[in-house]
Amino acid sequence: MGSRPRSLLPVVVVDAEARKPVVLEATAEAEREGVHAGLSVPQALARCPELVVRHRSRQAEASLEELLFALAYSLSPRVERDGAGEVLVDLKGAKLEEALQRCGQIVAELSAMGICVGIGVAESCVVAALAAKSFDWAQDALAGRVLLVGGENRVTSTLLQKDKSPAERPIHYVGLAEFVEGLPIGDVPFGADPASRARLLDVLSKWGVRTVSAFAKLKRAAVGARLGVEGLRLWDRVTGKEQRVVAVAELPAEFEESWEFEYDVDSVDPLLFLLRRFLDTLCLRMRVAHKVAAFARVELGLAYGEPLVVEQKLPEATADEGALFSLLAARLEEVETDSPVARISLWLEVVDFKQRQLGLFESSLKNPYRFTQTLSRVAGIVGEDRVGRPVLEEDGRPDGVRMEELPAAVPPVGELDLGRMFGMPLRRYRPGLAASVEFQGRQPIWIQCETVSGFVKAVRGPWLNSGHWWEETGSWNCVEWDVELNKGGVYRICKDADGWKVEGNY
Repeated sequence: MGSRPRSLLPVVVVDAEARKPVVLEATAEAEREGVHAGLSVPQALARCPELVVRHRSRQAEASLEELLFALAYSLSPRVERDGAGEVLVDLKGAKLEEALQRCGQIVAELSAMGICVGIGVAESCVVAALAAKSFDWAQDALAGRVLLVGGENRVTSTLLQKDKSPAERPIHYVGLAEFVEGLPIGDVPFGADPASRARLLDVLSKWGVRTVSAFAKLKRAAVGARLGVEGLRLWDRVTGKEQRVVAVAELPAEFEESWEFEYDVDSVDPLLFLLRRFLDTLCLRMRVAHKVAAFARVELGLAYGEPLVVEQKLPEATADEGALFSLLAARLEEVETDSPVARISLWLEVVDFKQRQLGLFESSLKNPYRFTQTLSRVAGIVGEDRVGRPVLEEDGRPDGVRMEELPAAVPPVGELDLGRMFGMPLRRYRPGLAASVEFQGRQPIWIQCETVSGFVKAVRGPWLNSGHWWEETGSWNCVEWDVELNKGGVYRICKDADGWKVEGNY
Protein backbone atom coordinates (compact mmCIF):
# COMPACT_ATOMS: atom_id res chain seq x y z
CA MET A 1 0.00 0.00 0.00
CA GLY A 2 1.27 3.47 -0.86
CA SER A 3 0.55 6.65 1.02
CA ARG A 4 -1.64 9.28 -0.58
CA PRO A 5 -0.25 12.58 -1.78
CA ARG A 6 -0.62 15.26 0.89
CA SER A 7 -2.93 17.35 -1.31
CA LEU A 8 -5.30 14.35 -1.69
CA LEU A 9 -5.62 13.44 1.99
CA PRO A 10 -9.18 13.49 3.34
CA VAL A 11 -9.56 16.63 5.44
CA VAL A 12 -12.41 17.94 7.56
CA VAL A 13 -12.91 21.16 9.50
CA VAL A 14 -14.51 21.19 12.94
CA ASP A 15 -15.32 23.95 15.42
CA ALA A 16 -13.32 23.10 18.53
CA GLU A 17 -15.11 25.83 20.53
CA ALA A 18 -18.53 24.19 20.11
CA ARG A 19 -20.00 22.08 22.93
CA LYS A 20 -20.26 19.08 20.59
CA PRO A 21 -17.76 19.51 17.75
CA VAL A 22 -19.09 18.20 14.44
CA VAL A 23 -17.80 18.23 10.89
CA LEU A 24 -18.46 21.60 9.26
CA GLU A 25 -16.76 21.05 5.90
CA ALA A 26 -15.24 18.03 4.19
CA THR A 27 -13.10 17.64 1.08
CA ALA A 28 -14.14 15.42 -1.81
CA GLU A 29 -11.68 12.77 -0.66
CA ALA A 30 -13.33 12.69 2.76
CA GLU A 31 -16.79 12.49 1.23
CA ARG A 32 -15.71 9.49 -0.85
CA GLU A 33 -14.88 7.75 2.43
CA GLY A 34 -18.41 8.41 3.75
CA VAL A 35 -17.57 11.50 5.82
CA HIS A 36 -20.00 14.39 5.51
CA ALA A 37 -21.05 17.51 7.40
CA GLY A 38 -22.85 16.87 10.68
CA LEU A 39 -20.89 13.81 11.80
CA SER A 40 -19.08 13.90 15.12
CA VAL A 41 -15.32 13.59 15.12
CA PRO A 42 -15.31 9.97 16.43
CA GLN A 43 -17.88 8.98 13.78
CA ALA A 44 -15.80 10.58 11.05
CA LEU A 45 -12.58 8.89 12.22
CA ALA A 46 -14.37 5.54 12.41
CA ARG A 47 -15.32 5.83 8.73
CA CYS A 48 -11.90 7.11 7.63
CA PRO A 49 -8.88 6.39 9.88
CA GLU A 50 -6.62 8.53 7.63
CA LEU A 51 -8.82 11.57 8.17
CA VAL A 52 -7.01 14.85 8.91
CA VAL A 53 -8.98 16.98 11.39
CA ARG A 54 -8.44 20.73 11.27
CA HIS A 55 -9.85 23.16 13.83
CA ARG A 56 -11.76 26.17 12.62
CA SER A 57 -10.00 29.51 13.19
CA ARG A 58 -12.36 32.46 13.20
CA GLN A 59 -9.40 34.85 13.37
CA ALA A 60 -7.92 33.41 10.17
CA GLU A 61 -11.33 33.47 8.48
CA ALA A 62 -11.88 37.13 9.33
CA SER A 63 -8.41 38.04 8.05
CA LEU A 64 -8.95 36.14 4.81
CA GLU A 65 -12.37 37.75 4.27
CA GLU A 66 -10.82 41.22 4.61
CA LEU A 67 -8.13 40.28 2.09
CA LEU A 68 -10.63 38.84 -0.43
CA PHE A 69 -12.81 41.92 -0.11
CA ALA A 70 -9.84 44.26 -0.74
CA LEU A 71 -8.79 42.27 -3.82
CA ALA A 72 -12.34 42.22 -5.13
CA TYR A 73 -12.42 46.01 -4.74
CA SER A 74 -9.62 46.22 -7.32
CA LEU A 75 -12.07 44.81 -9.90
CA SER A 76 -14.93 47.20 -9.22
CA PRO A 77 -16.14 49.47 -6.40
CA ARG A 78 -19.49 47.64 -6.39
CA VAL A 79 -18.59 44.77 -4.06
CA GLU A 80 -20.89 42.86 -1.71
CA ARG A 81 -19.67 40.61 1.09
CA ASP A 82 -21.74 37.86 2.69
CA GLY A 83 -19.49 37.02 5.66
CA ALA A 84 -19.08 33.38 4.58
CA GLY A 85 -15.82 33.68 2.71
CA GLU A 86 -17.48 34.88 -0.50
CA VAL A 87 -17.70 38.25 -2.23
CA LEU A 88 -19.87 39.34 -5.12
CA VAL A 89 -18.56 41.87 -7.64
CA ASP A 90 -20.76 43.74 -10.11
CA LEU A 91 -18.74 44.12 -13.34
CA LYS A 92 -21.29 46.23 -15.19
CA GLY A 93 -19.48 48.85 -17.23
CA ALA A 94 -16.10 47.15 -16.86
CA LYS A 95 -14.15 45.64 -19.73
CA LEU A 96 -14.42 41.86 -19.53
CA GLU A 97 -10.91 41.22 -20.84
CA GLU A 98 -9.30 43.53 -18.28
CA ALA A 99 -11.45 42.10 -15.48
CA LEU A 100 -10.52 38.52 -16.36
CA GLN A 101 -6.86 39.45 -16.57
CA ARG A 102 -7.05 41.02 -13.12
CA CYS A 103 -8.80 37.87 -11.82
CA GLY A 104 -5.85 35.82 -13.02
CA GLN A 105 -3.49 38.18 -11.19
CA ILE A 106 -5.53 37.84 -8.00
CA VAL A 107 -5.33 34.05 -8.17
CA ALA A 108 -1.56 34.27 -8.69
CA GLU A 109 -1.06 36.73 -5.81
CA LEU A 110 -3.05 34.57 -3.40
CA SER A 111 -1.35 31.41 -4.62
CA ALA A 112 2.03 32.97 -3.79
CA MET A 113 0.76 33.40 -0.22
CA GLY A 114 -0.38 29.77 -0.06
CA ILE A 115 -4.08 30.65 -0.41
CA CYS A 116 -6.19 28.85 -3.03
CA VAL A 117 -9.26 30.61 -4.37
CA GLY A 118 -11.91 29.94 -6.97
CA ILE A 119 -13.33 32.80 -9.07
CA GLY A 120 -16.44 32.47 -11.19
CA VAL A 121 -17.45 34.98 -13.88
CA ALA A 122 -20.94 34.86 -15.44
CA GLU A 123 -23.86 37.07 -16.39
CA SER A 124 -25.87 35.64 -13.48
CA CYS A 125 -24.64 36.13 -9.94
CA VAL A 126 -25.95 32.67 -9.00
CA VAL A 127 -24.11 30.98 -11.87
CA ALA A 128 -20.95 32.92 -10.98
CA ALA A 129 -21.20 31.77 -7.35
CA LEU A 130 -21.70 28.16 -8.43
CA ALA A 131 -18.76 28.44 -10.81
CA ALA A 132 -16.54 29.73 -8.00
CA LYS A 133 -17.59 26.81 -5.81
CA SER A 134 -17.00 24.21 -8.52
CA PHE A 135 -13.39 24.07 -7.44
CA ASP A 136 -11.57 20.81 -8.08
CA TRP A 137 -9.26 20.62 -5.07
CA ALA A 138 -7.42 17.59 -6.36
CA GLN A 139 -6.52 19.38 -9.59
CA ASP A 140 -6.43 23.09 -8.75
CA ALA A 141 -5.39 23.12 -5.07
CA LEU A 142 -1.96 24.54 -5.79
CA ALA A 143 -2.88 27.47 -8.01
CA GLY A 144 -6.59 28.22 -7.83
CA ARG A 145 -8.75 28.86 -10.86
CA VAL A 146 -10.81 31.42 -12.76
CA LEU A 147 -13.84 29.95 -14.52
CA LEU A 148 -15.72 31.92 -17.17
CA VAL A 149 -19.23 30.61 -17.80
CA GLY A 150 -20.55 31.78 -21.17
CA GLY A 151 -19.51 34.98 -22.88
CA GLU A 152 -16.64 33.44 -24.86
CA ASN A 153 -17.45 35.56 -27.92
CA ARG A 154 -16.60 38.65 -25.88
CA VAL A 155 -13.16 37.39 -24.92
CA THR A 156 -10.18 37.07 -27.21
CA SER A 157 -8.57 33.69 -27.71
CA THR A 158 -5.27 35.16 -26.50
CA LEU A 159 -6.67 35.55 -22.99
CA LEU A 160 -8.10 32.04 -22.92
CA GLN A 161 -4.92 30.60 -24.51
CA LYS A 162 -6.58 27.57 -26.06
CA ASP A 163 -3.26 26.36 -27.43
CA LYS A 164 -2.17 25.45 -23.90
CA SER A 165 -3.29 22.49 -21.86
CA PRO A 166 -6.22 23.06 -19.45
CA ALA A 167 -3.88 22.91 -16.44
CA GLU A 168 -1.70 25.74 -17.83
CA ARG A 169 -4.47 28.13 -18.82
CA PRO A 170 -4.94 31.14 -16.52
CA ILE A 171 -8.64 31.38 -17.48
CA HIS A 172 -10.92 28.40 -17.96
CA TYR A 173 -14.05 28.57 -20.10
CA VAL A 174 -17.21 26.51 -20.17
CA GLY A 175 -20.47 27.15 -21.99
CA LEU A 176 -23.53 28.05 -19.97
CA ALA A 177 -25.58 25.09 -21.20
CA GLU A 178 -22.73 22.68 -20.52
CA PHE A 179 -22.13 24.07 -17.02
CA VAL A 180 -25.74 23.82 -15.81
CA GLU A 181 -26.48 20.52 -17.59
CA GLY A 182 -25.52 18.27 -14.69
CA LEU A 183 -25.61 20.81 -11.89
CA PRO A 184 -27.91 19.63 -9.05
CA ILE A 185 -30.75 21.98 -8.29
CA GLY A 186 -30.01 21.56 -4.59
CA ASP A 187 -26.68 23.39 -4.99
CA VAL A 188 -28.46 26.66 -5.80
CA PRO A 189 -28.79 28.85 -2.67
CA PHE A 190 -32.37 30.04 -2.21
CA GLY A 191 -34.94 30.37 0.54
CA ALA A 192 -34.31 31.56 4.06
CA ASP A 193 -36.48 28.84 5.65
CA PRO A 194 -34.85 25.36 5.57
CA ALA A 195 -38.25 23.67 5.86
CA SER A 196 -39.73 25.42 2.79
CA ARG A 197 -36.52 24.79 0.87
CA ALA A 198 -36.64 21.06 1.66
CA ARG A 199 -40.33 20.93 0.72
CA LEU A 200 -39.68 22.63 -2.64
CA LEU A 201 -36.77 20.32 -3.48
CA ASP A 202 -38.92 17.31 -2.58
CA VAL A 203 -41.64 18.46 -5.00
CA LEU A 204 -39.11 18.96 -7.79
CA SER A 205 -37.60 15.53 -7.13
CA LYS A 206 -41.03 13.94 -7.49
CA TRP A 207 -41.44 15.75 -10.79
CA GLY A 208 -38.12 14.32 -11.95
CA VAL A 209 -36.47 17.77 -12.02
CA ARG A 210 -33.08 17.30 -10.39
CA THR A 211 -30.75 19.55 -12.39
CA VAL A 212 -30.57 23.29 -12.99
CA SER A 213 -30.91 22.88 -16.74
CA ALA A 214 -34.10 20.82 -16.40
CA PHE A 215 -35.65 23.38 -14.07
CA ALA A 216 -34.66 26.32 -16.32
CA LYS A 217 -36.54 24.73 -19.24
CA LEU A 218 -39.86 25.03 -17.38
CA LYS A 219 -42.06 28.03 -18.12
CA ARG A 220 -42.07 30.75 -15.53
CA ALA A 221 -45.86 31.08 -15.40
CA ALA A 222 -46.26 27.34 -14.82
CA VAL A 223 -43.64 27.38 -12.07
CA GLY A 224 -45.40 30.29 -10.34
CA ALA A 225 -48.81 28.64 -10.57
CA ARG A 226 -47.58 25.38 -8.99
CA LEU A 227 -44.72 26.39 -6.66
CA GLY A 228 -45.66 29.91 -5.64
CA VAL A 229 -43.30 32.74 -4.72
CA GLU A 230 -40.45 30.44 -3.66
CA GLY A 231 -40.57 28.66 -7.02
CA LEU A 232 -40.53 31.95 -8.93
CA ARG A 233 -37.58 33.19 -6.90
CA LEU A 234 -35.67 30.00 -7.65
CA TRP A 235 -36.51 30.14 -11.36
CA ASP A 236 -35.39 33.78 -11.61
CA ARG A 237 -32.11 32.94 -9.91
CA VAL A 238 -31.14 30.00 -12.11
CA THR A 239 -32.13 31.78 -15.33
CA GLY A 240 -30.41 35.07 -14.49
CA LYS A 241 -33.67 37.03 -14.50
CA GLU A 242 -33.42 38.02 -10.87
CA GLN A 243 -33.38 41.78 -10.33
CA ARG A 244 -30.83 42.02 -7.56
CA VAL A 245 -29.20 45.12 -6.18
CA VAL A 246 -25.64 44.69 -4.94
CA ALA A 247 -25.27 45.75 -1.32
CA VAL A 248 -22.11 47.82 -1.75
CA ALA A 249 -19.65 47.68 1.16
CA GLU A 250 -16.81 50.12 1.81
CA LEU A 251 -13.17 49.32 2.28
CA PRO A 252 -12.17 49.21 5.97
CA ALA A 253 -10.20 52.23 7.09
CA GLU A 254 -8.07 50.25 9.55
CA PHE A 255 -5.15 48.12 8.47
CA GLU A 256 -4.77 45.84 11.45
CA GLU A 257 -4.19 42.13 12.09
CA SER A 258 -4.19 40.26 15.39
CA TRP A 259 -3.87 36.73 16.68
CA GLU A 260 -4.53 35.11 20.05
CA PHE A 261 -2.38 32.08 20.75
CA GLU A 262 -4.00 28.89 21.93
CA TYR A 263 -0.93 28.34 24.09
CA ASP A 264 1.35 31.11 25.34
CA VAL A 265 4.64 31.39 23.45
CA ASP A 266 8.03 32.17 24.97
CA SER A 267 10.20 32.43 21.84
CA VAL A 268 10.45 34.93 19.02
CA ASP A 269 10.07 32.48 16.10
CA PRO A 270 6.24 32.15 16.28
CA LEU A 271 5.97 35.94 16.55
CA LEU A 272 8.10 36.48 13.45
CA PHE A 273 6.11 33.85 11.53
CA LEU A 274 2.81 35.57 12.29
CA LEU A 275 4.32 38.99 11.67
CA ARG A 276 5.33 37.93 8.16
CA ARG A 277 1.83 36.58 7.47
CA PHE A 278 0.30 39.81 8.75
CA LEU A 279 2.53 41.94 6.52
CA ASP A 280 1.88 39.79 3.44
CA THR A 281 -1.86 40.30 3.90
CA LEU A 282 -1.78 43.99 4.84
CA CYS A 283 0.71 44.98 2.13
CA LEU A 284 -1.39 43.26 -0.52
CA ARG A 285 -4.43 45.17 0.73
CA MET A 286 -2.46 48.43 0.69
CA ARG A 287 -1.28 47.95 -2.89
CA VAL A 288 -4.86 47.30 -3.99
CA ALA A 289 -6.05 50.49 -2.24
CA HIS A 290 -3.02 52.50 -3.48
CA LYS A 291 -1.87 53.14 0.09
CA VAL A 292 1.51 52.99 1.79
CA ALA A 293 2.43 52.55 5.44
CA ALA A 294 4.13 55.42 7.27
CA PHE A 295 4.07 54.06 10.82
CA ALA A 296 3.86 50.58 12.38
CA ARG A 297 2.93 49.45 15.87
CA VAL A 298 3.26 45.92 17.22
CA GLU A 299 1.53 45.12 20.49
CA LEU A 300 2.40 42.00 22.45
CA GLY A 301 -0.26 40.97 24.94
CA LEU A 302 1.50 39.25 27.82
CA ALA A 303 0.08 36.43 29.90
CA TYR A 304 0.83 38.50 33.00
CA GLY A 305 1.25 42.25 33.18
CA GLU A 306 0.72 45.17 30.85
CA PRO A 307 1.04 44.78 27.04
CA LEU A 308 4.38 45.57 25.46
CA VAL A 309 4.24 48.03 22.55
CA VAL A 310 6.91 48.33 19.86
CA GLU A 311 6.56 51.35 17.56
CA GLN A 312 8.49 52.05 14.37
CA LYS A 313 8.33 55.19 12.24
CA LEU A 314 9.30 54.27 8.70
CA PRO A 315 12.05 56.20 6.93
CA GLU A 316 9.92 56.26 3.78
CA ALA A 317 6.29 55.27 3.38
CA THR A 318 6.13 51.88 1.65
CA ALA A 319 3.97 48.85 0.90
CA ASP A 320 6.95 46.47 0.60
CA GLU A 321 6.41 43.59 3.01
CA GLY A 322 10.09 42.63 2.92
CA ALA A 323 11.29 46.05 4.04
CA LEU A 324 8.65 46.28 6.77
CA PHE A 325 9.43 42.80 8.05
CA SER A 326 13.18 43.48 8.26
CA LEU A 327 12.56 46.61 10.36
CA LEU A 328 10.01 45.11 12.75
CA ALA A 329 11.84 41.78 13.07
CA ALA A 330 14.99 43.62 14.13
CA ARG A 331 13.00 45.33 16.88
CA LEU A 332 11.23 42.19 18.09
CA GLU A 333 14.47 40.20 18.27
CA GLU A 334 15.77 42.65 20.87
CA VAL A 335 12.60 42.60 23.00
CA GLU A 336 12.67 40.86 26.39
CA THR A 337 9.44 40.15 28.26
CA ASP A 338 8.78 39.10 31.84
CA SER A 339 6.08 36.60 30.86
CA PRO A 340 5.03 34.58 27.78
CA VAL A 341 3.14 36.23 24.94
CA ALA A 342 -0.57 35.42 24.65
CA ARG A 343 -1.54 37.77 21.83
CA ILE A 344 0.10 39.73 19.02
CA SER A 345 -1.39 42.54 16.95
CA LEU A 346 -0.01 44.70 14.15
CA TRP A 347 -1.41 48.11 13.22
CA LEU A 348 -0.24 50.18 10.26
CA GLU A 349 -0.88 53.88 9.76
CA VAL A 350 -1.41 54.31 6.03
CA VAL A 351 -1.26 57.35 3.78
CA ASP A 352 -1.96 57.96 0.11
CA PHE A 353 0.79 56.87 -2.23
CA LYS A 354 2.69 59.87 -3.58
CA GLN A 355 5.88 59.82 -5.56
CA ARG A 356 8.46 62.37 -4.43
CA GLN A 357 11.23 63.65 -6.67
CA LEU A 358 14.44 64.80 -5.01
CA GLY A 359 15.88 68.21 -5.71
CA LEU A 360 18.83 68.77 -8.01
CA PHE A 361 21.34 68.97 -5.13
CA GLU A 362 19.44 66.69 -2.74
CA SER A 363 20.42 63.06 -2.21
CA SER A 364 18.76 60.17 -0.38
CA LEU A 365 20.08 57.15 1.42
CA LYS A 366 20.91 54.21 -0.82
CA ASN A 367 18.75 51.87 1.27
CA PRO A 368 16.84 53.79 4.00
CA TYR A 369 15.13 50.61 5.27
CA ARG A 370 18.40 48.78 5.86
CA PHE A 371 19.81 51.90 7.52
CA THR A 372 16.77 52.11 9.81
CA GLN A 373 17.07 48.38 10.52
CA THR A 374 20.66 48.94 11.66
CA LEU A 375 19.54 51.82 13.87
CA SER A 376 16.82 49.59 15.35
CA ARG A 377 19.38 46.95 16.27
CA VAL A 378 21.61 49.61 17.84
CA ALA A 379 18.63 51.03 19.75
CA GLY A 380 17.86 47.57 21.12
CA ILE A 381 21.37 47.51 22.63
CA VAL A 382 21.96 51.07 23.85
CA GLY A 383 18.37 52.35 24.20
CA GLU A 384 15.95 54.38 22.09
CA ASP A 385 17.04 57.73 23.57
CA ARG A 386 20.68 57.17 22.58
CA VAL A 387 20.20 56.75 18.83
CA GLY A 388 19.81 59.62 16.39
CA ARG A 389 21.51 62.87 15.41
CA PRO A 390 22.79 65.19 18.16
CA VAL A 391 21.53 68.77 17.87
CA LEU A 392 22.81 71.61 20.07
CA GLU A 393 20.33 73.07 22.52
CA GLU A 394 20.00 76.84 22.41
CA ASP A 395 20.22 77.29 26.19
CA GLY A 396 24.02 77.79 26.47
CA ARG A 397 24.55 74.65 28.51
CA PRO A 398 27.97 73.08 27.81
CA ASP A 399 27.48 69.91 25.76
CA GLY A 400 23.74 70.47 25.92
CA VAL A 401 22.32 68.41 23.06
CA ARG A 402 19.16 66.59 22.16
CA MET A 403 18.76 63.55 19.91
CA GLU A 404 16.51 63.73 16.87
CA GLU A 405 15.69 61.21 14.15
CA LEU A 406 18.00 60.97 11.19
CA PRO A 407 16.42 62.19 7.94
CA ALA A 408 15.92 59.84 5.01
CA ALA A 409 16.99 62.58 2.58
CA VAL A 410 20.23 64.51 3.04
CA PRO A 411 19.63 68.25 2.46
CA PRO A 412 22.17 70.23 0.43
CA VAL A 413 25.00 71.87 2.34
CA GLY A 414 24.48 75.60 2.80
CA GLU A 415 27.08 78.28 2.28
CA LEU A 416 29.65 78.67 5.06
CA ASP A 417 29.96 82.08 6.74
CA LEU A 418 33.74 82.42 6.46
CA GLY A 419 33.62 86.04 7.56
CA ARG A 420 32.78 85.17 11.18
CA MET A 421 35.48 85.46 13.85
CA PHE A 422 36.30 82.20 15.62
CA GLY A 423 38.44 81.79 18.74
CA MET A 424 40.88 79.04 19.57
CA PRO A 425 39.36 75.56 19.18
CA LEU A 426 38.65 73.77 22.46
CA ARG A 427 39.18 70.03 22.63
CA ARG A 428 36.71 68.83 25.22
CA TYR A 429 37.21 65.89 27.54
CA ARG A 430 34.07 63.77 27.71
CA PRO A 431 33.52 63.37 30.54
CA GLY A 432 35.49 66.15 32.19
CA LEU A 433 38.51 65.20 34.29
CA ALA A 434 38.05 65.53 38.06
CA ALA A 435 40.55 68.07 39.36
CA SER A 436 41.88 69.82 42.47
CA VAL A 437 42.19 73.62 42.36
CA GLU A 438 43.89 75.98 44.79
CA PHE A 439 43.00 79.66 44.99
CA GLN A 440 44.77 82.79 46.04
CA GLY A 441 42.14 85.37 46.65
CA ARG A 442 39.56 84.90 43.93
CA GLN A 443 41.83 83.45 41.23
CA PRO A 444 43.11 79.91 40.76
CA ILE A 445 46.89 79.52 41.15
CA TRP A 446 47.38 75.75 40.87
CA ILE A 447 45.49 72.80 39.31
CA GLN A 448 45.97 69.04 39.29
CA CYS A 449 44.18 66.17 37.52
CA GLU A 450 45.13 62.73 36.24
CA THR A 451 46.73 64.07 33.02
CA VAL A 452 48.06 67.53 33.87
CA SER A 453 49.20 69.55 36.86
CA GLY A 454 51.06 72.82 37.45
CA PHE A 455 50.98 76.43 38.53
CA VAL A 456 48.75 78.90 36.73
CA LYS A 457 50.67 81.51 34.74
CA ALA A 458 47.69 83.49 33.38
CA VAL A 459 43.96 83.35 33.91
CA ARG A 460 40.79 84.71 32.30
CA GLY A 461 37.42 84.61 34.02
CA PRO A 462 35.30 83.78 35.78
CA TRP A 463 32.25 83.30 33.55
CA LEU A 464 29.00 82.44 35.30
CA ASN A 465 26.54 80.27 33.36
CA SER A 466 23.16 78.89 34.42
CA GLY A 467 19.90 77.81 32.93
CA HIS A 468 16.50 76.16 33.48
CA TRP A 469 16.49 77.56 37.01
CA TRP A 470 12.73 78.01 36.73
CA GLU A 471 12.18 74.25 36.48
CA GLU A 472 11.96 71.83 39.40
CA THR A 473 14.38 69.44 37.74
CA GLY A 474 17.02 69.98 35.08
CA SER A 475 18.40 73.29 36.38
CA TRP A 476 22.17 73.81 36.08
CA ASN A 477 24.87 76.37 36.85
CA CYS A 478 28.65 76.45 36.55
CA VAL A 479 31.64 78.80 36.86
CA GLU A 480 34.38 78.66 34.18
CA TRP A 481 37.99 79.90 33.88
CA ASP A 482 40.57 79.70 31.12
CA VAL A 483 44.04 79.13 32.57
CA GLU A 484 47.56 78.96 31.15
CA LEU A 485 50.10 76.85 33.04
CA ASN A 486 53.73 77.73 33.52
CA LYS A 487 54.73 74.40 31.91
CA GLY A 488 52.75 75.33 28.82
CA GLY A 489 49.21 74.59 27.73
CA VAL A 490 45.91 76.44 27.98
CA TYR A 491 42.98 74.69 29.67
CA ARG A 492 39.40 75.36 30.65
CA ILE A 493 38.40 74.52 34.19
CA CYS A 494 34.93 74.75 35.71
CA LYS A 495 33.02 74.08 38.89
CA ASP A 496 29.47 72.72 38.92
CA ALA A 497 27.33 70.60 41.23
CA ASP A 498 29.78 67.69 40.87
CA GLY A 499 32.86 69.74 41.85
CA TRP A 500 35.95 70.92 40.00
CA LYS A 501 36.97 69.43 36.66
CA VAL A 502 39.10 70.17 33.62
CA GLU A 503 36.74 70.46 30.65
CA GLY A 504 39.35 70.52 27.88
CA ASN A 505 42.44 72.08 26.42
CA TYR A 506 42.92 74.69 23.69
